[in-house]
Amino acid sequence: MGSSSRIVKQELDHISNLPEPIRCQIISPLPIDELVRTSVLSKSWQHSWKHVPNLDFNLIRMTKACRELFLPVLQFGVPSSELNSEMLIKHLRSAARLVQAILNSHSATVTSCRIFQFPIGFQEPIKSVEYLIRVKGVQELSLTGLYLGNTDFGKQMPPSFLSWGKTLRVLELSNYPLDDASIFKGCDSLHTLRLKFVELGNATLDEILVYCKALTELSLSSCTGVINLLIHNKNLKVLEFRRMSLGKINIHAESLAVLVLDNIRCPASCLVIEAPAVVKFESFCSIKSETISSRGGRDCFEMEELLSRCSGILGSCNNVGVFTQTCYISNFKKLQTLSASLDLNNIREAIILSYFFQECSGLQNLYICAPVDNIGKLNQASGNHLSYPDYLFWDRKEIFESIVNNLSVVCIQQFAGKELEMGFAKYIITRAPKMKSIIIECVNNCTTDALSLLNLPRASMDLSLVLKHPELLRGTSGCKRTCPSHIEWDQFEQRRKVFQKWPFRRN
Repeated sequence: MGSSSRIVKQELDHISNLPEPIRCQIISPLPIDELVRTSVLSKSWQHSWKHVPNLDFNLIRMTKACRELFLPVLQFGVPSSELNSEMLIKHLRSAARLVQAILNSHSATVTSCRIFQFPIGFQEPIKSVEYLIRVKGVQELSLTGLYLGNTDFGKQMPPSFLSWGKTLRVLELSNYPLDDASIFKGCDSLHTLRLKFVELGNATLDEILVYCKALTELSLSSCTGVINLLIHNKNLKVLEFRRMSLGKINIHAESLAVLVLDNIRCPASCLVIEAPAVVKFESFCSIKSETISSRGGRDCFEMEELLSRCSGILGSCNNVGVFTQTCYISNFKKLQTLSASLDLNNIREAIILSYFFQECSGLQNLYICAPVDNIGKLNQASGNHLSYPDYLFWDRKEIFESIVNNLSVVCIQQFAGKELEMGFAKYIITRAPKMKSIIIECVNNCTTDALSLLNLPRASMDLSLVLKHPELLRGTSGCKRTCPSHIEWDQFEQRRKVFQKWPFRRN
């Protein structure tokens, strides 16, 4: 009886009976401490973790002593500088040695590796990274630094990739000082570089672009030390800049397909972008004007002026090749995805949006969020003298080629239900025959007029319209049947996140 029950249990253990590569794929998202624990599940799982191609190390989780030491920091926000420095260094050294022991036991090629809380100034983790690249041939590497503050360990450069970086294709560095670009010598295969909270200078960035000849994606987030951003590169396809204060932006990239300018402070008169091949453009400014001025930094360029030049409403410049020219942005005529801060209640910005529809005939995806400073300022003077009231702007607008043939996904945040933005919503609902999904997130004080959007005739038979109105969410209106289901909402949210990470390939 006992033997038959064991046979039944073995037959029901379908996961253990899977081929080794599939088991490794299942457990590969686990951090290394949980990954190693799978070896005690059964004999068949004993060595499975050694064949996982993706490794995720967090040094403060590697040992019980590290976890207990960092518990006040992780749970209660106690500054790490208040920790016992001698105990901290002792336990981190022990954790770093454990990382090397795990790597020595690992028997397969490592495709990607992430090391979190990488102590700056320690040699042990550097040896592990060197082993990963020289022996394991890692292709994707992510290092998040841990600055040890008031200890004897000063700032130290990340490990050099001079003679053993031939396999490295993706590199992410966070919380690292980069005094020079010597660590990037020999990174001939590096095509993706992401830097976050990194101290670097103009000369360092220029040298990185020289050394990494195969670089196609560059991302800088919250980096300091760069004053003038000068990028002249024919190979770059993706450029992302987030939360940076700059004196000048000068970008010349013929092959650039994705451009992200998120919360950038820079004088608009010093903005030059020559990138005619852009198919995805994202630009948000969620920093309040008073916050910017209080920091004593440079002004955040006016979103209205930036988008005016991208759409071609302000014309173009003939001296494209002159690097000294100011305030020029090439028209994004090949644009397919636009994500931007736009006030749909401002007639000037409504005109700018109409120019995008006119000039970008291939526009498919549109994501709009009202600027922070304009939330609550819903009745603004237009400053434009139209021959008819502003609220009739979209009613009298012609149907553009992009609306008829391509526009399929629209997402609007901070919708207030005012006349001008209501006109835009009606415009895309009733005149876009290719539309698949429209999602409208309303502010808390949104007018009830917005509910009428649900009853409009739709130009597209396949349109899924989701109106996230406070009345519908509270269930106090009589239109409960039109309230979007949570499943439909979640599906659209997932689709929107995919758009934000959309690669630069074309259909």
